[in-house]
Amino acid sequence: MVIYCYEDGFKGRDALKHILGDSQVKALQSDGYNIYMYLDDHMVDIEHLCCMAHARTKFKYALEQGNDKDATFILELIGELYRLGRKYEEGKLSPEQIRLCRNNLKTKEIIIKLHSKLEVLLSDGHPLCGELMDKAINYMNTFWTQLFAYLNDGSYSIDNSIAERFIRPLVSESKNSLFFGSDRMARVSAVYHTIISTCRACQCWIISRDSSAKLLKAVGNMNIYCPWQLD
Repeated sequence: MVIYCYEDGFKGRDALKHILGDSQVKALQSDGYNIYMYLDDHMVDIEHLCCMAHARTKFKYALEQGNDKDATFILELIGELYRLGRKYEEGKLSPEQIRLCRNNLKTKEIIIKLHSKLEVLLSDGHPLCGELMDKAINYMNTFWTQLFAYLNDGSYSIDNSIAERFIRPLVSESKNSLFFGSDRMARVSAVYHTIISTCRACQCWIISRDSSAKLLKAVGNMNIYCPWQLD
């Protein structure tokens, strides 16, 4: 299920609390945006994961734009984690089997190498890094626990690429239109993309006029957005 939610002043914590409400959420994955750190301080029952793809991108920029060769070693190690993850997924293993595989000796060796390299880069004796590399290092060091929380459960993903993929149409729309004109139209856009993206994710493409009208009238009840609830 894909849900888009518009809140006036979306950069505040109130928006996050409103979206989650009283839901019994097991885990939530995000980038390192500081609002999401609210989860670690106040929502102790929710396991917070950070997206490894965001970390990888920062090191990629450090290599390609900052020409920092140390980024190559880290990118290779992250690439190994991704290759192992694809191998486990292609093996059609159960979540518990994936969890066990993710915590095998091979994975632990990669993480040890990665952490050791990070410690060297952060040490006082290491030459100063470029600005992009410095940002990448600090990002990984700050969110180390959240970046590797995916190891705790085989049903977790190493990154939130699925969410990123579904948010692109909305980002393109906002850039093309510049402004939605009003809070109401922004909420209409959120409902529209919720319907379309959820149907795309569930491979359900038939929505009756009555069902569409019902969805638009009941913005607050996210459950009825599910295609399997439609008549």
